[in-house]
Amino acid sequence: MSPPAFAQVALNLPVGDAFDYAVPPELRSRLRPGLRVRVPFRNRHLVGYCVRLLDAPSIEAARVKPIVDLVDAEPLVDAAMLELTRWVADYYGCAWGEALEAALPGGVRRQTTSRTIQIVEPALEGAALRAAIAGLPPRLRKRAALLDTLASCPNEELTPSQLAELAGCSLSVVHAARKAGQIRYRSKTVTEHPVDDVLPEAPKEIELTDEQQHALALIGERRRAGFGVVLLHGVTGSGKTEVYLRAIADALAEGKRALVLVPEISLTPQTIRRFKARFPRIAVLHSHLTPGQRTEQWRAIQRGEAQVVIGPRAAVFAPVQDLGIVVVDEEHENTYKQEEPAPRYHARDVAIVRAQRAGALVVLGSATPSLESFHNARRGKYAYVVLAHRVLGLRMPPVEVVDMTEELQEAKRWCFLSRRLEALTRQTLESGAQVMLFLNRRGFSTLVFCPRCQHALRCPQCQVPMVYHRRRGIALCHYCGEHQPPAGICPACKVGQMRHFGVGTERVEDEIARKFPNYPLARMDTDTTRGRATHQRLLDRFRSGEARILIGTQMIAKGLDFPQVTLVGVISADTALYLPDFRAAERTFQLVEQVAGRAGRGLLGGRVVVQTTNPHHLSIVCAARHDYRLFAETELDLRRELGYPPFGHLLRVVVAGPSRDAAAGRCRELAERLHALPEAAAAFEVLGPVECPLASLQGKSRWQLLVKAPERRGVRLATRALRPHAGVAGKLQVTLDVDPVSML
Repeated sequence: MSPPAFAQVALNLPVGDAFDYAVPPELRSRLRPGLRVRVPFRNRHLVGYCVRLLDAPSIEAARVKPIVDLVDAEPLVDAAMLELTRWVADYYGCAWGEALEAALPGGVRRQTTSRTIQIVEPALEGAALRAAIAGLPPRLRKRAALLDTLASCPNEELTPSQLAELAGCSLSVVHAARKAGQIRYRSKTVTEHPVDDVLPEAPKEIELTDEQQHALALIGERRRAGFGVVLLHGVTGSGKTEVYLRAIADALAEGKRALVLVPEISLTPQTIRRFKARFPRIAVLHSHLTPGQRTEQWRAIQRGEAQVVIGPRAAVFAPVQDLGIVVVDEEHENTYKQEEPAPRYHARDVAIVRAQRAGALVVLGSATPSLESFHNARRGKYAYVVLAHRVLGLRMPPVEVVDMTEELQEAKRWCFLSRRLEALTRQTLESGAQVMLFLNRRGFSTLVFCPRCQHALRCPQCQVPMVYHRRRGIALCHYCGEHQPPAGICPACKVGQMRHFGVGTERVEDEIARKFPNYPLARMDTDTTRGRATHQRLLDRFRSGEARILIGTQMIAKGLDFPQVTLVGVISADTALYLPDFRAAERTFQLVEQVAGRAGRGLLGGRVVVQTTNPHHLSIVCAARHDYRLFAETELDLRRELGYPPFGHLLRVVVAGPSRDAAAGRCRELAERLHALPEAAAAFEVLGPVECPLASLQGKSRWQLLVKAPERRGVRLATRALRPHAGVAGKLQVTLDVDPVSML
């Protein structure tokens, strides 16, 4: 039987699903589904994915264009991944090619196994170099230190950034030295190797608690029965990770493999450290690896060399064979949701679908499960097991709530550190223990404002207040990256002095350093963790005790285990509470409860101080009592009345464009299309169109519709009706977000 003469090809474009192409005779014996091919498309050549072979095209054969050539020798995706990405495309309303593109790391697509780096060399040598250093004027002392550092490392190959770090200066000093002819760059090709720079934990003899034994037995029983989902609801410090490890070991003993998803890159080193102590062959996939490293890791997984694969959201598409168990740690986290670009998938839900197709078990773990998962467990869709107590008999830390409204009245001045938290911080540090301070806002001040004329410095593109970053000396928009020098004199009234209000982690760092100068501290937010391995270095500093105080955003709020931390302070528990989002209370409860769980994880015990201006809000009260069930049941009753998830399903449609009227008009057109569907009245409700809470971003006006449906089929009906209109048309962009986690 001769090979098929036609193929369907999925392109990474927001149009169609797959297009028919003719297979030239010389390619027919080599073409298989999963291979990438180069095809003509609208007067250009594009790379797409062969997803299906056909005996006959769906259109007239004479109109079908031929495939130009093959890009790969072997398929990058197998039949199972083709089917999974097909489901992702259909469910989340995107093109199949977009889903396939999301499933493959960029280095794999580019077949990157090496990279070119720049090595710094002195342009002068010996006495000439020393004379050049000595001859530099005092104002160039940093350049002198740079050249001296380079001269003292004659046998080391340093990149510009490594040299700058060693010399204690910025990259601009390196560039200036090169421009002056004092140094030169040499290109070097580096072959990447699998990541192996995290040492395993020392082996420990761990005796399971009765709760852990019960959880492990239930997981084992469900796994042997085939596909299923287990919600492991364990308080912080209850030993969920040990349950994961033993459940995975059981699956590996039967010849299966495991996939472990974590919500933050910051958790990856800790997870690797623990898993390496048990399993010799693990692979890691995350965005802080170089493209070549990710390619090597991905290839190792594809070859079956890894028993356990660990990574954040995108690792859900790792080419794991013989999948037996999937662990989604901190399953409630919003970081599992892909926001941009399409597909806007939720890794937890994709993991469940993938496990179902593979006949594997899913373990969802959290101290604060999402209300959707808790509801599924209550109605029996998921198995449910609780770890209600910490291991070693440790107690949950007591939580003290400080009313900052009263604090401000009594102190008669503005402050962000209450007297109580300051006193306990001093007491904790003097006792030799460690402190964690949490604030989910980065930067120095969150508002640059003129008290005289009420003018606030706003982003010209997004119309949101710009955040002052004192270290960088700029006012920055956290949505589009627009920045400008912070104004001194008010640009509006030309008289008033611009003042700084609000507080971010940078300001907390300065204040804490001033109040506690004898205790080294570390700050962990996206400003301090931009480089590769910076997460690991910061956490290692704190773990070793080199830093006694850790200040950070939500990346320090979950999963981290530091036994020497006996005090956790929440600077402001209100940052998410008043957002126009039906999940605001849930997120506030989860953040406060999760960050509180970092305290008292060792024999020293611990305590938590939560600062808030709304101490009587349900989310704050329940977090202070560690009472998840009261919060969940109360919030679920409210969601049921309003028809919000988990009692309904949502599709968010956002229209963005340079013209406010054009965006609003397009949004109205889409609403009318939905109302015109024959099944519309029974299947869903359309709310809007209205302006988005963030009405302008990156210079574009934004309008939205919200589709609410009691059944999932209603959202799918609306998604399929609007998908032909999604993407960019002219100056307008239409975005479909199924199961949105953000309403801003």
